[in-house]
Amino acid sequence: MALKRLLTTTALVLSTALLVSCGGGGSSNSTGGGGSAVVPPPPPPPPPPTVFGDIIPPVVSFSPSTLTVASGDTGSASPSATDNIGVTSGPTVTCTKGGSFSNGTFTAPQSRCFDVTSVCTATARDAAGNTGSATLTVTTPKRSLPVGDRKISGRLTFDLVPLNTSTNGLNYSAISQEPARGITIEALDASNALLSCGVTDANGNYEVSVNSNTDVRIRARAEMMQTTGPKWDVSVIDNTSSNALYALNGSLASSGTVDSTRNLNAASGWGGSSYTGTRAAAPFAILNPIYDALQQISVIDPDVVFPPNEFGWSVNNRPANGNVANGEISTSSYVGNGRVNILGAADNDTDEYDDHVVIHEWGHYFEDQLSRSDSLGGPHSGSDRLDPRVALGEGFGNALSGMITDDPFYRDSSGSQQANGFSIDVESNSASPEGWFNEFSVQSILYDLYDSADEGADTITLGLGPIYNVLTDPDYTGQSLFTTIFSFLDEVRSAEPGNVTAINALAAAQSIDGTGKDGAGESNNGSTANSLPVYKTASVNGAAVQVCSAGTNSPATNPVLFNKLRNRNYVRFTITNAGTHTVSMTRTSGSTSRDPDFIIYRDGVPVLRAESAPGEREAVTVSLTAGDYVVDAYDFFNLGQGGSGTPGNACYDFTITQ
Repeated sequence: MALKRLLTTTALVLSTALLVSCGGGGSSNSTGGGGSAVVPPPPPPPPPPTVFGDIIPPVVSFSPSTLTVASGDTGSASPSATDNIGVTSGPTVTCTKGGSFSNGTFTAPQSRCFDVTSVCTATARDAAGNTGSATLTVTTPKRSLPVGDRKISGRLTFDLVPLNTSTNGLNYSAISQEPARGITIEALDASNALLSCGVTDANGNYEVSVNSNTDVRIRARAEMMQTTGPKWDVSVIDNTSSNALYALNGSLASSGTVDSTRNLNAASGWGGSSYTGTRAAAPFAILNPIYDALQQISVIDPDVVFPPNEFGWSVNNRPANGNVANGEISTSSYVGNGRVNILGAADNDTDEYDDHVVIHEWGHYFEDQLSRSDSLGGPHSGSDRLDPRVALGEGFGNALSGMITDDPFYRDSSGSQQANGFSIDVESNSASPEGWFNEFSVQSILYDLYDSADEGADTITLGLGPIYNVLTDPDYTGQSLFTTIFSFLDEVRSAEPGNVTAINALAAAQSIDGTGKDGAGESNNGSTANSLPVYKTASVNGAAVQVCSAGTNSPATNPVLFNKLRNRNYVRFTITNAGTHTVSMTRTSGSTSRDPDFIIYRDGVPVLRAESAPGEREAVTVSLTAGDYVVDAYDFFNLGQGGSGTPGNACYDFTITQ
């Protein structure tokens, strides 16, 4: 079904069979005065387990676990799940890349110009709330196409609407047509059958071959695929239209008897004071800065393989909580499993032209898929005292946007006619309050490590390569402690021994003086009692360790948020003798109507969530193998997710015995 409005000689079209749709829009949401893009809060923790203390997830499997299925054909695989106490739900199966699974049968998507890899995930849950999963990987080979005797070449461009540096809004008077790079090009016949494939180069140029005297339409798909050398699979889909892929269609015309040229431009749809046409440029504008990110990292790591990455964008995507399929995405955000949602609500908040916002959210994808992130997500601002895991993730996203664009000014447009917005200078050393818990302190340190402009305490220039290498180093991704500015800087110091003095100077300039992955010796408590040391240390059969929880650093407008400094305390311990251990938290101060809870992590992976009913003590007996562990200890009512509890200060004795 084609849209009625034509864009000069092209149209943005929706074709269910080809997973192609239409739409446009985007900008970032911020909270407080911080102005950085945010990740929406994760769903509330699961209800208290009915079989408390069980940490063994269901064993889920596919038989077979890999398939090769031709375009549109089917293949068989059997998912199964077993559990020590019994499976209560599942296995349920979901698939990517247009594949589907039902009753043991996988149906392949229609293949196009590249091999399609669909991943189906089977998930099952037991009575204790433990979740297990397994994957089925299905390859659908690309089409085998004949080589025609005629060449059709041309250039694909899109309308780029730049940001006004004085208002931080979009400047529609300065629209330019920029090359759409790395985009899949298809030559289709009158019935939309695939004739030939191509990819635009760094200047937006493409070439395809077709037979003479054939009616041909050129289609540009809003995707970037590369299957040799550095590999990636990035696409922009319409989350409000069954996740259909955006594409730009040219006119249907005969290939004739000589080679020919066909240029396509994706128009902005701007009519002078509002959007009056199809916003065809938006999907290609979103891909534009991602192309730069892929290219820059590929130079550093020629063997990099980027897992599939989807951007969900629609003119309906607005700052509202609700159904993503209706465009209620809350804000531009990375939501996991390679998926980023981008705002597109005109006269409210659009992000498709806000390159820094797009890269920031892609940065969360990078952390999740190629590095490691322990961030809790959630609302944040530059004036917040954040959980240090969140401070690192948000500071990294802001700094990365400056690194990829080589522009330290993070700009985000919004409002009527997208005419206003805000900016953040990620190179600025101004953070209030400074510290290991502040995203502005983190972004300043990371960007100063990268850039060549020395100012203040900045006397170091590393570029992107060493930062990428640290973030992907197994010592960083496999560490037993959480990812924070301390663990990041500790890895940088190890990788750059000749620059330790300069690295320490950057940290000191942001009032960070802790050392090692655990921030040992840190003296800046963020004006928050019981926030230091960053990690408490417990020992098996040793003395109790005090842990405290409060909602002190949550803003008055939302007094209980789960991702602020001292909502939680961290405790580290080492198991020498594997076996059964009892871990407990017992109230020592605060109201008797509290709810102590904790999560035990091994190398960043939760191995036990202890969340029973409110009371003065939480305890669990669990079998632990030898190794290093970290506990995230908190009062559930201080996370803003309890629903009925009252926030308040409380401290507990934490013990572990064998």
